[in-house]
Amino acid sequence: MKRMLALLLLVPLAGCAVVAVGAAAGAAWVWVNGEIKAGLAAPLPKVKDAAVAVLEDLEMVNVHQVADRLKGEVTAMMADGTRVEIRLKAEDFESTRVRIRVGAVGDKVVSEQILRHLERQLGLEPAPEKGSGATA
Repeated sequence: MKRMLALLLLVPLAGCAVVAVGAAAGAAWVWVNGEIKAGLAAPLPKVKDAAVAVLEDLEMVNVHQVADRLKGEVTAMMADGTRVEIRLKAEDFESTRVRIRVGAVGDKVVSEQILRHLERQLGLEPAPEKGSGATA
């Protein structure tokens, strides 16, 4: 009976997105639907090269990149087989929108670590360690 009640209480929450927001001098980011979204003050080709360097530095395998000057994607696999995706979209010639997803449902901690490494690789101020969370 207690299990049935617990399941019924969780059902209404299934459609809600969990949102966390962070900001720093280098980038503002948001965690929503299993991925971090951030804006970086660097052109897309530079961000793509930095993303490849970060994933290789973290010793991820099967690092693959596909990009032009407007959109791109860098993917890799963690040692445990978890897929990492970094999607890029040029906002203009000097800034890039980045979306980081780790695994099928997202891993916020690892995504934040990748974002901080990416910002350091680009010479930007790292995003804060923790965002404040809220539910929608």
